[in-house]
Amino acid sequence: MQTVGKNRRAVLLAGDLISFLVFALLGLRSHEDGMTLGGVVRAATPFQAGWLIAGLVPVFHERRSSHRSTGVLRRWVPAWVIGLGLRTLLFDRSFEVSFAVVAFIANGLLLLLWRSGLARLLFRERFSDG
Repeated sequence: MQTVGKNRRAVLLAGDLISFLVFALLGLRSHEDGMTLGGVVRAATPFQAGWLIAGLVPVFHERRSSHRSTGVLRRWVPAWVIGLGLRTLLFDRSFEVSFAVVAFIANGLLLLLWRSGLARLLFRERFSDG
């Protein structure tokens, strides 16, 4: 049973980090900045790091609601703030309100969409087996 919990958390984390990568790739493509490794790192890493840091704070990461939209949003709001700060500090990017709004909405939607898709899949498997 403990292995299932660890595997579930690993799958959630991997999918979350990939969703930030998808945001970065879509952004680079839409702005025609070119798909360079540096561009992807600059666009994805601050939000991935923010997500990981916010996950370390117990109040932002309650296991019971980690797959629900409230749990995702409870963690995403501080992760977004941290990510914007890291983007500014580490990559010398200026703070742009329009980017902040787009990053909040797009990353939040990507997180919610992928997690809701996973929840549907797991729900379907749970009830088809029993």
